[in-house]
Amino acid sequence: MSTPEVTASAERNGSYVIRVKLPGVTSAKEVSAVVEDDPANGGCRLEVTSPPEAHGVPKYRLSHPVPFVALEGTSPDVKFGKKTATLTVTFERIDEVRVPGLEHFETNDALYLATHPTKGRCVRARREIKPGETILRCAPFVYVVHDRRKEDHCAGCFKTLDYSCVECGEFCGVKYCTDVCRENDVAHVAECSMIRTNAGTGADLRGARMCLRLIHKRQTDPTRFAEVMAALRCEKKSPSPAATKLASAVRHRAALDPSEVEDMLGKTRENSHGVVDWKLRQLGTGIYPEASMFNHSCAPNTVVSFDAGGTLNACCIGVDDYEARAMEIGPRGYVPLRRPRPIRKGEEVCIAYTELYRPAASRRLTLEKSKGFTCECVRCANASVLKALDTELHAATDGNEEVADENAKEWEDGIDASRAAYTIGDFEGAVESAERVLESSDGVLRDGHFLRLEARLAAIEAHIEMASRSIKRFKAPGWRKVCDLCVPTLQHLMTQLPFYHPGTVEITKHFGLAMLQVSAELMIGAPKCVDHDITTLPNHNLIKLWINSTSAFITHWNLAKKVYGVTPCRTSPTGIRVLSGLNAPDDSTHFIKRVGGDEDIIFAIMEETADTVYGEKVQVDYAFMDGSLPPLPESFSNFRAPLPAQMSQIDQAANKRAYDKLYVQHETQADQGYVGGS
Repeated sequence: MSTPEVTASAERNGSYVIRVKLPGVTSAKEVSAVVEDDPANGGCRLEVTSPPEAHGVPKYRLSHPVPFVALEGTSPDVKFGKKTATLTVTFERIDEVRVPGLEHFETNDALYLATHPTKGRCVRARREIKPGETILRCAPFVYVVHDRRKEDHCAGCFKTLDYSCVECGEFCGVKYCTDVCRENDVAHVAECSMIRTNAGTGADLRGARMCLRLIHKRQTDPTRFAEVMAALRCEKKSPSPAATKLASAVRHRAALDPSEVEDMLGKTRENSHGVVDWKLRQLGTGIYPEASMFNHSCAPNTVVSFDAGGTLNACCIGVDDYEARAMEIGPRGYVPLRRPRPIRKGEEVCIAYTELYRPAASRRLTLEKSKGFTCECVRCANASVLKALDTELHAATDGNEEVADENAKEWEDGIDASRAAYTIGDFEGAVESAERVLESSDGVLRDGHFLRLEARLAAIEAHIEMASRSIKRFKAPGWRKVCDLCVPTLQHLMTQLPFYHPGTVEITKHFGLAMLQVSAELMIGAPKCVDHDITTLPNHNLIKLWINSTSAFITHWNLAKKVYGVTPCRTSPTGIRVLSGLNAPDDSTHFIKRVGGDEDIIFAIMEETADTVYGEKVQVDYAFMDGSLPPLPESFSNFRAPLPAQMSQIDQAANKRAYDKLYVQHETQADQGYVGGS
């Protein structure tokens, strides 16, 4: 009897693998592998015999120590490889931990809570997770609506308020959508007097209000409070002067030691999540103990969104290959489309704590100040990714470095001015400020520079508002400008951000809507069909826009499903309802309704083009950008009324069918006074 050769190692996916060489053994039936507790040594032991003693004298016997105790209810995976005569014993989730107050992870079929030697606690995948899966839903432990949002959003559920809202009984200015929300917000009593005292001073009370609500929770539910505070971590131990001042302001409201208040503030700062609505506007702040276990990555594989009441949803968006992107980036600063893969079993699940379309140095500085750690993700620490991708975010074009430095502040101010104008409804002023930044930085900054992206985003939103309000809606040049702005915006977003990301969802939606509006303008300006003469029909330009806009809308729905999840909806024209976040309209096509009576034409265009020869291609995400469909024009601004053109018979048939139906429908609506109305 001999002792076989054995190797053991802890794997990166959180497993521990023991491999035992058994020369001469040809079948798993000839091997016995049993794990027994070994409390004397603080672990367990793997006992291997071959053949089993019941079959005679064993040829091999092994008693190998395992440096941990397997979690209750788990057992190792045992496999035997005939070709290599190797027994492989895999202990999965050896790093799994169970923490009081975070019991959700013990029953979650997709996630488990783990511990890492350098990162501390983290969340790993219990199984393979595909993009689009909702893997966590949790309610806030405490939350607060931001001071600037308390006039128009419910302090109890974040719902947008209307004329029927009710106020706090003490008239501090906090409002609720119903009496039920007001009664349920029992923690408001802790902050009410402070809000009244500081009314009209302009003071930012968010931090103090969060702290007061935590103190209230400590008094009313001490057991749960103790569990949550023990579960949360605080990396930045030394409080800032502002935190110390805040601690002094709230300490007198409860018998608390100064160090306890500062610890509470530190954990609040580092573990809070901004609550955003479907338009990605921050409405408030909440502490979500389970979601606080997600570590940060600038290349996240999961995103969070929120439902009414501030419920947090974490949805898998897959793993993007940034190293491949770095190798494929072209001279214009963007890469070919590359879809993400699922999160593999044992991989860490991460979200983003900061704005992702920023240079690595800016992201790192923000995280160090707000969260107390230095990011070492692939986008921040990988040399090839930094050289190829990050340079595009912050660098000037060759020879223009000094000019860029001199004008950076002016460009930042211009973007701020555009946003401020948009906020007060001055959309024309918002467009002027944003386009001034784009014009003056053209050729000086790289096209993918984060300042040019922010200027484009500001211009897109303002142009859409102007075009949507135009009486001559179809002829509004804003829709053409939106198209021209969306193309480079999408290209650069999809180079730097995850493939499935709320930002790309929104821009894809805007692009699809704008292309359809340009299509409608071309259709109205085209000559009528005379005796089915194909030469009098719109040329292929119109068909190209119809097909690509349909592809953009289908892509938008597919992306939104990955980011927010999806449920069936019989009343929706698409048969689905995208859960688009907090306060989003139920109808997945709600954004089309902003153009009024034109929505019927839009749905008809989508129906007709989806049934043409391109029907299968439009089902592919971003087919309108990856070359699968007829190419988009280089400039939509110069994309004028079509002329007779030579088309294939297939295109002629599709064009004729769509044109006949839509032209007749448009004529009917025009006679009824719907099309082109305000």
